[in-house]
Amino acid sequence: MNKLKLLFAATCLCLAWFNPAVAEEETEGVGVLIKITAKDGHDKALIQGITDYHKWVANFDGHMRFNWWKAITGPDTGVYYAYSGNHDWADFDAEYDWEEKSNEVLEANVMPHIADMHRMMVVDMDDVSHYPEDWSGYTFVQVESWYVRNGHYGTFNEGLKRITAALKAGGFPGYWGFSRVASGGHGNQIDLIVPVKGWAGMAEKKPSFYDIMVEELGGDEAFQAFMTDWGETFKVGHSEMLEWMPGASDYGDE
Repeated sequence: MNKLKLLFAATCLCLAWFNPAVAEEETEGVGVLIKITAKDGHDKALIQGITDYHKWVANFDGHMRFNWWKAITGPDTGVYYAYSGNHDWADFDAEYDWEEKSNEVLEANVMPHIADMHRMMVVDMDDVSHYPEDWSGYTFVQVESWYVRNGHYGTFNEGLKRITAALKAGGFPGYWGFSRVASGGHGNQIDLIVPVKGWAGMAEKKPSFYDIMVEELGGDEAFQAFMTDWGETFKVGHSEMLEWMPGASDYGDE
């Protein structure tokens, strides 16, 4: 109970990760997320290689645009994440005549600096997300992985929708989003993504999550009961702060 209360009230809902997409029930906003570990001593060369590659591939139609982030807290501190979002599933079936050359460039200039890569496909949950319209200044994201318990997704989703509606109606002064991992993650994995403007953005806001939910549910006792019941539908995994890397994310065409 205290973990959930702290999560929402003090950090995660105090409010590249990624841009919002249309609702999952309509046209899915699909993204590819690649977790990248550099070889020891190769970080500078890796970032230079991917920066140069982005400038090169920007000359070709149909290329995906990746934003790069670096983990600065958590068990994966120092690991990189590359993310490209707002796709339809069919986008990943497309083929281009420049792809063979692209692979050659990557193999020569980027892959030699990578120790490990892990690829995931994720889908935006826009109906329970509330991202800023203007992302200017949001150079950090807090990310926490949740795992919905088998047989509890319906109750979990109903509770999350009620929380989202209450926070929006109550004027909660922050932003958040959710993505479900469709492939490459752990079972029933959902990620909470919270954009913040620096560490100061982690401070608790007013009205707080607690204030709004107590008002919504009719008192502290009802709030405690709701959070206890809803909290039983999932377990919380690890949390990390990511910092956006504008240089590595620059394709030189804007």
